[in-house]
Amino acid sequence: MKTKHIFWGTLFISIGILVLLNNLIGFTIYWDEIWRFWPVVLVLWGVTILVKDQFFKGILSGASGIILALIIFTTFQSTAGILSDNYWNSNDFYISMDSSENMQQFTEPYNTDYKNAYLHFASGAGSFSIVNSTNELIEATTAGADYDFSLDKDSGDNKVSIDLSMEDHRFNFYHGKLKNKARFSLNTNPQWDMDFDIGAASADFDLTEYKVEKLKIEMGAASLKLRLGMKSDVSNVKISGGASAIHVYVPSRAGCDIISDINLSSRHFRGFGKLSRNHYQSDNFDSAAKKIYLNIDAGVSSITVTRTDN
Repeated sequence: MKTKHIFWGTLFISIGILVLLNNLIGFTIYWDEIWRFWPVVLVLWGVTILVKDQFFKGILSGASGIILALIIFTTFQSTAGILSDNYWNSNDFYISMDSSENMQQFTEPYNTDYKNAYLHFASGAGSFSIVNSTNELIEATTAGADYDFSLDKDSGDNKVSIDLSMEDHRFNFYHGKLKNKARFSLNTNPQWDMDFDIGAASADFDLTEYKVEKLKIEMGAASLKLRLGMKSDVSNVKISGGASAIHVYVPSRAGCDIISDINLSSRHFRGFGKLSRNHYQSDNFDSAAKKIYLNIDAGVSSITVTRTDN
């Protein structure tokens, strides 16, 4: 048997067993304890190339598959449950904190001259959400440990640019849960261009009420829930991720075009016709007045695009 067959077979079998055991009995493998061993996979691959004995090659390939499976499993396990810890209280914009966390609040006033707005958000890792709207240009609350955010604004010619970035890219990882968190409320009047650069994260972005002309999300091992609306005639969305669970909701009345360059991933595009290997379109794309262009580039991921009535 070829070593590559042993590697891929061991990888998928190991991931399947880990997921099955987790579903049946529930257990936790801490991401920060496993992730440090990822260079071992490179070492094993290198030794496999050098040795000639096929039996030894098979053992090394199987071992690297098991280690990589553990890394992938713990990555998904660590990010998948971040948004379910009731950290945010959506009713009154309240953040629950403990003594090890600090909180920052940012507010930038809205000017009716602002017709176009650009938001850049950069953070190493954490849990992030966009919900509700505000009469201000932006309201943001961040909480966590061992870091600080800074907000910079630049405006002119009916345009405004907001840069909210983490100054220290360290993050707190305690018992498999990320503690750095940020929540945004934005003004619905400007045409928005948004750029998110996040690491191992869980993100819940409700953009149904915003005029989103461009949206770019770059993330590492992440869980993303994204809701898009029809406030803009054309929305261009680019999502890039590593080991990710991505769920995008698009209005059924909008025409949607999907380009999906994804590897080792499951894709679920219900209500879309397949034009080519990586190209999908909704049946109403040509006739729809509003159009959404989705470009998804992801690694080991689960990708779902759902058409909704909202």
